[in-house]
Amino acid sequence: MKNSITVLCLLCCALIFSTAACPVPASRGTDKIEITNNKGLYIIRIPKERNSNIRPYVTKSLTFNKDVFAKTNAELVINAGYFDPNNKKTSSYVVIDKKVVLDPTTNKSLMTNSSIKPYLNLVLNRSEFRVLDCHGQVKYDIAAHNARAPFRCEIKHSVQAGPMIYPDLRLSREYFVMKDKDGKVTRDSITALKKCARTAIGIKDGDVYIIIANIYHKLTLPALYKICEDLGLEKAMNFDGGGSTSLNYRGTDNPEYKNFEITSDKNKNARKLKSFLVVD
Repeated sequence: MKNSITVLCLLCCALIFSTAACPVPASRGTDKIEITNNKGLYIIRIPKERNSNIRPYVTKSLTFNKDVFAKTNAELVINAGYFDPNNKKTSSYVVIDKKVVLDPTTNKSLMTNSSIKPYLNLVLNRSEFRVLDCHGQVKYDIAAHNARAPFRCEIKHSVQAGPMIYPDLRLSREYFVMKDKDGKVTRDSITALKKCARTAIGIKDGDVYIIIANIYHKLTLPALYKICEDLGLEKAMNFDGGGSTSLNYRGTDNPEYKNFEITSDKNKNARKLKSFLVVD
Protein backbone atom coordinates (compact mmCIF):
# COMPACT_ATOMS: atom_id res chain seq x y z
CA MET A 1 0.00 0.00 0.00
CA LYS A 2 2.83 2.42 0.95
CA ASN A 3 4.62 1.60 -2.28
CA SER A 4 1.46 2.40 -4.28
CA ILE A 5 1.07 5.77 -2.55
CA THR A 6 4.71 6.60 -3.22
CA VAL A 7 4.34 5.79 -6.92
CA LEU A 8 1.23 7.96 -7.17
CA CYS A 9 3.01 10.86 -5.49
CA LEU A 10 5.95 10.57 -7.87
CA LEU A 11 3.61 10.52 -10.86
CA CYS A 12 1.81 13.64 -9.66
CA CYS A 13 5.09 15.48 -9.15
CA ALA A 14 6.27 14.47 -12.59
CA LEU A 15 3.11 15.86 -14.15
CA ILE A 16 3.37 19.12 -12.25
CA PHE A 17 6.98 19.81 -13.21
CA SER A 18 7.00 18.33 -16.69
CA THR A 19 7.02 20.93 -19.49
CA ALA A 20 5.22 18.41 -21.69
CA ALA A 21 2.20 18.19 -19.43
CA CYS A 22 -1.15 18.95 -21.09
CA PRO A 23 -2.75 22.30 -20.23
CA VAL A 24 -5.33 22.12 -17.47
CA PRO A 25 -8.83 22.98 -18.69
CA ALA A 26 -10.58 25.92 -17.09
CA SER A 27 -12.33 24.89 -13.90
CA ARG A 28 -16.11 24.68 -13.93
CA GLY A 29 -18.29 26.42 -11.40
CA THR A 30 -16.67 29.85 -11.66
CA ASP A 31 -18.90 32.85 -12.33
CA LYS A 32 -16.10 35.09 -13.58
CA ILE A 33 -15.65 36.26 -17.14
CA GLU A 34 -12.29 34.95 -18.33
CA ILE A 35 -10.04 36.70 -20.85
CA THR A 36 -6.88 35.44 -22.51
CA ASN A 37 -4.73 37.53 -24.84
CA ASN A 38 -2.31 36.16 -27.41
CA LYS A 39 -0.67 39.15 -29.09
CA GLY A 40 -3.95 40.85 -29.92
CA LEU A 41 -6.14 37.74 -30.16
CA TYR A 42 -8.58 37.89 -27.25
CA ILE A 43 -10.67 34.93 -26.13
CA ILE A 44 -13.43 35.89 -23.69
CA ARG A 45 -15.37 33.10 -21.98
CA ILE A 46 -18.67 33.93 -20.31
CA PRO A 47 -19.50 30.89 -18.15
CA LYS A 48 -23.06 29.67 -17.90
CA GLU A 49 -22.71 29.63 -14.10
CA ARG A 50 -22.64 33.41 -14.23
CA ASN A 51 -26.32 33.50 -15.35
CA SER A 52 -25.51 36.51 -17.51
CA ASN A 53 -28.14 38.69 -19.12
CA ILE A 54 -26.97 38.64 -22.75
CA ARG A 55 -29.05 40.69 -25.16
CA PRO A 56 -28.84 42.87 -28.28
CA TYR A 57 -29.00 46.64 -28.14
CA VAL A 58 -29.81 48.89 -31.08
CA THR A 59 -29.65 52.62 -31.70
CA LYS A 60 -31.63 54.88 -34.03
CA SER A 61 -28.53 56.83 -35.00
CA LEU A 62 -25.10 55.27 -35.41
CA THR A 63 -23.33 55.25 -32.04
CA PHE A 64 -19.92 54.38 -30.61
CA ASN A 65 -19.59 51.11 -28.68
CA LYS A 66 -18.19 53.00 -25.67
CA ASP A 67 -21.29 55.21 -25.52
CA VAL A 68 -23.62 52.20 -25.39
CA PHE A 69 -21.33 50.74 -22.71
CA ALA A 70 -21.71 53.91 -20.63
CA LYS A 71 -25.46 54.25 -21.20
CA THR A 72 -26.32 50.65 -20.32
CA ASN A 73 -23.83 50.39 -17.45
CA ALA A 74 -23.17 46.86 -18.74
CA GLU A 75 -20.33 44.57 -17.81
CA LEU A 76 -19.32 44.08 -21.44
CA VAL A 77 -20.42 45.42 -24.85
CA ILE A 78 -19.29 44.37 -28.34
CA ASN A 79 -20.27 45.27 -31.89
CA ALA A 80 -22.72 42.92 -33.59
CA GLY A 81 -24.74 43.12 -36.84
CA TYR A 82 -24.18 44.67 -40.26
CA PHE A 83 -25.47 48.06 -41.35
CA ASP A 84 -25.20 50.53 -44.21
CA PRO A 85 -23.10 53.51 -43.07
CA ASN A 86 -24.55 55.65 -45.86
CA ASN A 87 -28.24 55.41 -45.02
CA LYS A 88 -27.77 54.14 -41.44
CA LYS A 89 -30.15 51.26 -42.13
CA THR A 90 -29.63 47.72 -40.90
CA SER A 91 -28.46 44.83 -43.04
CA SER A 92 -29.17 42.34 -40.25
CA TYR A 93 -32.22 41.16 -38.31
CA VAL A 94 -32.31 41.94 -34.60
CA VAL A 95 -34.92 40.58 -32.18
CA ILE A 96 -35.32 41.91 -28.63
CA ASP A 97 -37.88 40.46 -26.23
CA LYS A 98 -39.42 38.41 -29.07
CA LYS A 99 -40.01 41.48 -31.25
CA VAL A 100 -38.19 42.31 -34.49
CA VAL A 101 -36.57 45.69 -33.85
CA LEU A 102 -34.30 45.80 -36.92
CA ASP A 103 -35.39 44.38 -40.26
CA PRO A 104 -33.11 44.40 -43.33
CA THR A 105 -36.11 44.24 -45.67
CA THR A 106 -36.77 47.90 -44.72
CA ASN A 107 -33.37 48.84 -46.13
CA LYS A 108 -34.25 49.94 -49.67
CA SER A 109 -30.61 50.08 -50.78
CA LEU A 110 -30.16 46.45 -49.83
CA MET A 111 -33.41 45.19 -51.28
CA THR A 112 -32.99 46.95 -54.65
CA ASN A 113 -29.28 46.22 -55.14
CA SER A 114 -29.13 44.54 -58.55
CA SER A 115 -26.03 42.46 -57.75
CA ILE A 116 -27.53 41.16 -54.50
CA LYS A 117 -31.10 40.60 -55.70
CA PRO A 118 -30.53 37.10 -57.20
CA TYR A 119 -29.03 36.01 -53.86
CA LEU A 120 -31.34 37.94 -51.53
CA ASN A 121 -32.72 34.76 -50.01
CA LEU A 122 -29.19 33.83 -48.88
CA VAL A 123 -28.54 37.30 -47.47
CA LEU A 124 -31.76 37.40 -45.46
CA ASN A 125 -31.15 33.90 -44.11
CA ARG A 126 -27.67 34.55 -42.76
CA SER A 127 -26.62 33.16 -39.38
CA GLU A 128 -27.69 34.71 -36.09
CA PHE A 129 -26.82 34.37 -32.42
CA ARG A 130 -29.88 33.45 -30.38
CA VAL A 131 -30.87 33.66 -26.73
CA LEU A 132 -33.58 31.05 -26.25
CA ASP A 133 -36.29 30.82 -23.61
CA CYS A 134 -36.85 27.10 -23.11
CA HIS A 135 -39.67 27.01 -20.56
CA GLY A 136 -37.85 29.44 -18.29
CA GLN A 137 -34.37 28.06 -18.95
CA VAL A 138 -31.96 30.23 -20.92
CA LYS A 139 -30.05 28.55 -23.73
CA TYR A 140 -27.90 29.86 -26.57
CA ASP A 141 -27.79 28.85 -30.19
CA ILE A 142 -26.39 29.89 -33.56
CA ALA A 143 -28.56 29.13 -36.56
CA ALA A 144 -29.76 30.43 -39.91
CA HIS A 145 -32.40 33.14 -39.54
CA ASN A 146 -35.17 30.99 -40.99
CA ALA A 147 -34.31 27.94 -38.90
CA ARG A 148 -36.95 26.98 -36.35
CA ALA A 149 -36.12 27.15 -32.66
CA PRO A 150 -35.62 23.81 -30.87
CA PHE A 151 -38.67 22.01 -29.50
CA ARG A 152 -40.27 23.83 -26.53
CA CYS A 153 -37.99 26.86 -26.99
CA GLU A 154 -38.71 30.40 -28.16
CA ILE A 155 -36.30 32.97 -29.56
CA LYS A 156 -36.19 35.71 -26.93
CA HIS A 157 -33.32 37.70 -28.45
CA SER A 158 -31.28 37.36 -31.62
CA VAL A 159 -28.78 39.33 -33.64
CA GLN A 160 -27.83 38.40 -37.18
CA ALA A 161 -24.52 38.85 -38.99
CA GLY A 162 -22.61 35.90 -40.44
CA PRO A 163 -21.29 33.85 -41.89
CA MET A 164 -21.44 30.74 -39.77
CA ILE A 165 -17.80 29.90 -39.05
CA TYR A 166 -17.92 26.60 -37.19
CA PRO A 167 -18.55 23.70 -37.57
CA ASP A 168 -19.20 24.73 -41.18
CA LEU A 169 -17.68 27.82 -42.81
CA ARG A 170 -20.55 29.10 -44.95
CA LEU A 171 -18.86 31.75 -47.06
CA SER A 172 -20.74 31.17 -50.31
CA ARG A 173 -23.98 29.84 -48.81
CA GLU A 174 -24.48 33.16 -47.02
CA TYR A 175 -23.33 35.16 -50.06
CA PHE A 176 -20.13 36.63 -48.68
CA VAL A 177 -17.68 34.95 -51.05
CA MET A 178 -18.41 33.84 -54.60
CA LYS A 179 -16.16 32.19 -57.19
CA ASP A 180 -16.47 31.65 -60.91
CA LYS A 181 -16.30 28.25 -62.60
CA ASP A 182 -12.49 28.45 -62.67
CA GLY A 183 -12.32 29.03 -58.91
CA LYS A 184 -11.44 32.71 -59.16
CA VAL A 185 -12.90 34.85 -56.37
CA THR A 186 -15.42 37.29 -57.85
CA ARG A 187 -16.88 38.55 -54.58
CA ASP A 188 -15.48 38.96 -51.07
CA SER A 189 -17.83 41.43 -49.43
CA ILE A 190 -16.29 41.40 -45.94
CA THR A 191 -12.68 40.60 -46.93
CA ALA A 192 -13.28 37.14 -45.51
CA LEU A 193 -10.24 35.73 -47.31
CA LYS A 194 -7.93 38.56 -46.30
CA LYS A 195 -6.45 39.32 -42.89
CA CYS A 196 -8.65 41.73 -41.01
CA ALA A 197 -9.72 42.67 -37.49
CA ARG A 198 -12.52 40.31 -36.43
CA THR A 199 -15.33 39.89 -33.94
CA ALA A 200 -16.90 36.45 -33.52
CA ILE A 201 -19.13 34.63 -31.06
CA GLY A 202 -19.33 30.95 -30.20
CA ILE A 203 -20.93 28.52 -27.77
CA LYS A 204 -19.70 25.44 -25.90
CA ASP A 205 -21.26 23.52 -23.01
CA GLY A 206 -23.59 26.44 -22.28
CA ASP A 207 -20.73 28.95 -22.15
CA VAL A 208 -20.51 31.86 -24.57
CA TYR A 209 -17.18 32.65 -26.21
CA ILE A 210 -16.30 36.00 -27.77
CA ILE A 211 -13.28 36.13 -30.05
CA ILE A 212 -11.74 39.52 -30.83
CA ALA A 213 -8.78 39.89 -33.19
CA ASN A 214 -7.42 43.45 -33.24
CA ILE A 215 -5.23 45.07 -35.92
CA TYR A 216 -2.12 43.46 -34.42
CA HIS A 217 -3.52 39.96 -34.91
CA LYS A 218 -5.55 40.15 -38.13
CA LEU A 219 -7.23 36.97 -39.31
CA THR A 220 -8.93 35.49 -42.36
CA LEU A 221 -12.19 33.68 -41.69
CA PRO A 222 -10.59 30.30 -42.55
CA ALA A 223 -7.97 31.07 -39.87
CA LEU A 224 -10.76 31.96 -37.45
CA TYR A 225 -12.38 28.60 -38.25
CA LYS A 226 -9.18 26.89 -37.07
CA ILE A 227 -9.22 28.86 -33.80
CA CYS A 228 -12.83 27.80 -33.17
CA GLU A 229 -11.84 24.20 -33.88
CA ASP A 230 -8.90 24.40 -31.44
CA LEU A 231 -11.21 25.82 -28.76
CA GLY A 232 -13.58 22.88 -29.29
CA LEU A 233 -16.56 25.14 -29.85
CA GLU A 234 -19.88 23.59 -30.80
CA LYS A 235 -20.88 26.52 -33.01
CA ALA A 236 -19.45 29.90 -33.92
CA MET A 237 -20.34 32.76 -36.22
CA ASN A 238 -18.86 36.02 -37.44
CA PHE A 239 -20.04 39.45 -36.31
CA ASP A 240 -19.27 42.65 -38.21
CA GLY A 241 -15.50 43.18 -38.13
CA GLY A 242 -12.81 45.36 -39.64
CA GLY A 243 -13.36 48.95 -38.55
CA SER A 244 -16.45 47.89 -36.58
CA THR A 245 -14.51 45.63 -34.20
CA SER A 246 -15.13 47.07 -30.73
CA LEU A 247 -15.19 45.90 -27.12
CA ASN A 248 -15.66 47.62 -23.79
CA TYR A 249 -15.33 45.61 -20.58
CA ARG A 250 -15.86 46.88 -17.05
CA GLY A 251 -13.71 44.14 -15.60
CA THR A 252 -15.11 43.97 -12.10
CA ASP A 253 -14.21 40.27 -11.95
CA ASN A 254 -10.85 40.65 -13.67
CA PRO A 255 -8.65 43.53 -12.40
CA GLU A 256 -6.13 43.00 -15.20
CA TYR A 257 -8.76 44.19 -17.67
CA LYS A 258 -10.39 46.90 -15.56
CA ASN A 259 -12.20 49.40 -17.83
CA PHE A 260 -10.73 47.61 -20.84
CA GLU A 261 -11.35 48.79 -24.41
CA ILE A 262 -10.57 47.40 -27.86
CA THR A 263 -11.02 49.27 -31.11
CA SER A 264 -9.77 48.05 -34.47
CA ASP A 265 -8.03 51.32 -35.33
CA LYS A 266 -4.53 51.89 -33.99
CA ASN A 267 -5.39 55.53 -33.27
CA LYS A 268 -8.47 54.57 -31.23
CA ASN A 269 -10.76 56.08 -33.83
CA ALA A 270 -13.65 53.68 -33.43
CA ARG A 271 -16.48 53.42 -35.96
CA LYS A 272 -20.05 54.33 -35.07
CA LEU A 273 -22.33 51.28 -35.12
CA LYS A 274 -25.98 50.23 -35.36
CA SER A 275 -26.33 47.08 -33.22
CA PHE A 276 -24.49 45.69 -30.23
CA LEU A 277 -24.40 42.71 -27.89
CA VAL A 278 -24.62 43.64 -24.21
CA VAL A 279 -23.60 41.42 -21.29
CA ASP A 280 -24.65 42.15 -17.69
